[in-house]
Amino acid sequence: MRILSIDFTIPYLLKDENYPIGGWAVELSIWLRALEDTGHEAAVLTWKGALAHVGSGQQIKLIETYDPAQGVRVAKYFYLYIPKVLAAARAYRPDIIIQGARGVGTAIMAFVADQLGVPFVYRVVSDADVDERYKIGLRQYEWLSYSWARHRTAGFLCQNQYQRDKLAALFTGKPIHVIHNPIVVADDVTAPLPRAERRYVAWLGVFRYPKNLPLLLRIARELPTVQFRVAGMLSRDADQATIDAVNGLHHLPNVELVGYVRRTDLKPFLSEAAMLLCTSHYEGFSNAFLEALAVGTPVVTRRPVDPDLIVMRHALGASAEDELELCRSVRALWDIDADDYNALARRCQIYVKANHSPTVKASELIAALTPLVAMSKPPPQRL
Repeated sequence: MRILSIDFTIPYLLKDENYPIGGWAVELSIWLRALEDTGHEAAVLTWKGALAHVGSGQQIKLIETYDPAQGVRVAKYFYLYIPKVLAAARAYRPDIIIQGARGVGTAIMAFVADQLGVPFVYRVVSDADVDERYKIGLRQYEWLSYSWARHRTAGFLCQNQYQRDKLAALFTGKPIHVIHNPIVVADDVTAPLPRAERRYVAWLGVFRYPKNLPLLLRIARELPTVQFRVAGMLSRDADQATIDAVNGLHHLPNVELVGYVRRTDLKPFLSEAAMLLCTSHYEGFSNAFLEALAVGTPVVTRRPVDPDLIVMRHALGASAEDELELCRSVRALWDIDADDYNALARRCQIYVKANHSPTVKASELIAALTPLVAMSKPPPQRL
């Protein structure tokens, strides 16, 4: 199967640069490598100049399209962006197109798929994609484009059951599959560090509204004897409440803001933490959860952000009902008996290895896509 996607941040991810990378790019990079490893062809459309920027030796196939810095606002989509993307996609000859992260790009890829006569599949990357929050952070023409594109999909790939249930109510009869995110964990992965070597609560993410920095600030103030390390950077469209919260965190003696953590430094940052704290208003299936669990770091999160309640059901940390319980859960896990903590850390790592293998998830993905591709193929001519 030849699978085509699009993303304009993957080149920065491949170079491990100081650039805000969303969860979709991280997830997509794992999918692309896993698909190639399992005998399929996969490529990602990206910006003009990316190949020279990234350099050789990358397993992921990049296809250049247009320079996003060029063109007149809005009009550029019609005379530059869409023609370039369509030409690149036509040259690749995909069997199916997958896109994630809602916006104008969703409509562009739905249109391109229609022009090529191949199925278009949307990968849901946030719970906000499927309910009334889908307009958050988007201009009117962007959310209108996304709304139009959802009706053009051949099917949806969801990260959790909440997303599936919402879409099933809106799009009766369309194929909708739940496939949890994959993560690469080496067979000889290092055993989790013991509690005695873990010195802080980790928080990780781009500083923007969905990540709920004001809640992090309130918890850090409430727990002055607990050390926090906050990794991330302000997004270009950060709201004022987020900016104010970051400024507040700067002034707390128990909080260290460490800036953007590169992929090569992510493992030690998480493995030396007593827990990963998630304060988000909403997620889908946070890659950070899997990255923390892979090094044996428990997750403390709010119940609505616990995907399919994996943290609660598999006892991988704490899944709190509300803000007060979230704060108490941080305190309780910080003070847990060392032996109990070490057993918890081992359980976290075992869970990820058993349930999120890229090879297994790639097989689930192909199983979901195969019927869609088969339906789009014209029947063989009778002789």
